[in-house]
Amino acid sequence: MLLTFTKPKFEQLIKDCVKVHTIRADKGNRWQVGTKIHFWRGNPRNTRGKEKPYQFGTGEVSRIEEVKINPHLNYVVIDGVEFRAKGELDAIAINDGFESWEEMKTFFTDVFVGKLIFWKNCRWSQGCR
Repeated sequence: MLLTFTKPKFEQLIKDCVKVHTIRADKGNRWQVGTKIHFWRGNPRNTRGKEKPYQFGTGEVSRIEEVKINPHLNYVVIDGVEFRAKGELDAIAINDGFESWEEMKTFFTDVFVGKLIFWKNCRWSQGCR
């Protein structure tokens, strides 16, 4: 399955194993453990844009958790466990490729409910990490 990223920094953060998951809406429950992932910078269906999309790696879904993000009340709930402490929120944000909870809140500006998708067995053009 395609996993597209628009933020340029996410590609290197994924390759460096800093960004270890993504947060996505998944109303149709399409993502499943074991699903093959094709990591893309940009959307491969949008070839007319200024920057051409490209695939930068592959992987496999290793774990999926329910997530609720409330940027207004400063908390995240993952599989029923609530996180409110600044250190916990910063760790969640960093694992998702942001520098801090404050930066993550600029992306998730409203209450969001979706899935936290983790990956493993990633392969990049430089080899396996």
